[in-house]
Amino acid sequence: MSSQATSLTSGVDAASNILLLSPSLDSHDDEACLDLLTVTDPTEENVLSVTFTQSATDRIDLWDAHVDERPARAGIISVGEITRSASADTTSTQRPVGPLTIETVSDPDDLTDLGITLNTFLSEWGDDDNQTVACFHSLTPLLQYADLQRVFRFLHVLTGRLETSDAVAHYHMDPNAHDQQTISTLRPLFDAIVDLDEDSEWNIQ
Repeated sequence: MSSQATSLTSGVDAASNILLLSPSLDSHDDEACLDLLTVTDPTEENVLSVTFTQSATDRIDLWDAHVDERPARAGIISVGEITRSASADTTSTQRPVGPLTIETVSDPDDLTDLGITLNTFLSEWGDDDNQTVACFHSLTPLLQYADLQRVFRFLHVLTGRLETSDAVAHYHMDPNAHDQQTISTLRPLFDAIVDLDEDSEWNIQ
């Protein structure tokens, strides 16, 4: 079926892990990301972002540009080169800010460290009643640092961990940067696949 970004959440409401296939620099990608991160009232959400290509400030600014309220709790894991210049001036806005934690994983090839950091957030947030939502931005740069089989094993563990935590997570991937075999290999790990067609409409499987 086809859907605009504003109804993506309802279209994948039974999914815990969603693969989001769209060009990295397309504005629809950002809109879909925020739609999938706001599955309920943001003030009742714990929002976790993993970013390879943006700074923590970039992620905060993206949220503020699209969402009126800050989440109850937020965590940002900044991975790789971007960590050297990452900064998050959370005092630059007068909007209410929930607890924000920024962690860095300096080596993008260190999937063990990344997995431990993710698990720490999920464990700490498991004690409250907020809905945990997560964004992995994105699988495309991750696959530049680790081979497909390592990424598959990492995601197999991560998607299972998020599902048992009753979290809702989506994973960006630029279909133009990968061959069909790579995408087909990863597809079975996800409950739903959302891809942007040439008419800028979302197809949900």
